[in-house]
Amino acid sequence: MRLAAALLGLCLATPAWADCPLDLGRGMGWVVYSDHYLMAFRSDPARIEVGEPFALVLNVCTKSGAPAELLAVDAQMPDHRHFMNYRASIKSNGDGRFRAEGMLFHMPGRWEITFDVRAGEESERLTHDIIVK
Repeated sequence: MRLAAALLGLCLATPAWADCPLDLGRGMGWVVYSDHYLMAFRSDPARIEVGEPFALVLNVCTKSGAPAELLAVDAQMPDHRHFMNYRASIKSNGDGRFRAEGMLFHMPGRWEITFDVRAGEESERLTHDIIVK
């Protein structure tokens, strides 16, 4: 955990990420980053329950400062080799802020969430694992 915090601190210390808003309002969240993108997200409601719909609130920033697009959000269970039964709809709130509605994890276990992001011609897939009990 300390290593992750140190890496995030190092990443945010660079001038390119200095203006990236990580404030997601209430609740705890996660941060995912790559060479080109920094994304903070949280679930709404804060606790993801099996069989209950939820949304993701996201901030997506680019290292170049160019506006980012969130193209798709999906999730799969790699251990079971299947995806969510629903397709999330994405609403842009402007300034790199998004909301993905219609998420639902229909069984407990490890879910890998994928985020397809793009800025100009630079696109990438970011992932994060969540354990649902």
